[in-house]
Amino acid sequence: MQIRSVAAAVFVAALAAQPVAAFQFGGILGGRSSSSSDDANHCDTAGESAGRSIIGGLLGGAARELGIPTFVPSAQFADTLATEIACRLSPEEQEKAATATAEVTRSGEIGSTAEWTSDTRDGVRGRSTVTGRTQQASGGDCLQVTDVIIVDGEETTVPKTMCRVPPQTRYVLAA
Repeated sequence: MQIRSVAAAVFVAALAAQPVAAFQFGGILGGRSSSSSDDANHCDTAGESAGRSIIGGLLGGAARELGIPTFVPSAQFADTLATEIACRLSPEEQEKAATATAEVTRSGEIGSTAEWTSDTRDGVRGRSTVTGRTQQASGGDCLQVTDVIIVDGEETTVPKTMCRVPPQTRYVLAA
């Protein structure tokens, strides 16, 4: 039991030391697990040092031990969800967010919005809204989509560009 108390104290101290941006983009809660590679887990902050990576892994493990959720983007939705959104959502919530994006891109109309609510966590919900449209010289077209998620009262807004190039029938996240 004392180990849990020490782990919790270290975790809280590490949280207090993190910049706000770290929390929005996965930060230390996105700690790496030994079974995931850098390609599979993009929730870690870009350019972090090896020491910070180790500490993040330890603290991520402590967070999981204490029952605090840590999520990684699902490869299944990598062409639909921005990492900043996916890192804050469970796999089931990522699916709902991706479905909302697919729904608004099918309509393609500016102002079209689809909302979703988590079935597993209270206080988690989101929406996708088409905010613009552009034509590409190659004949394809792109939609500007804004995703908003609210996790325990904290709002994260991420604009993204979704493009479709014939003969493709669906929009995918532009690089």
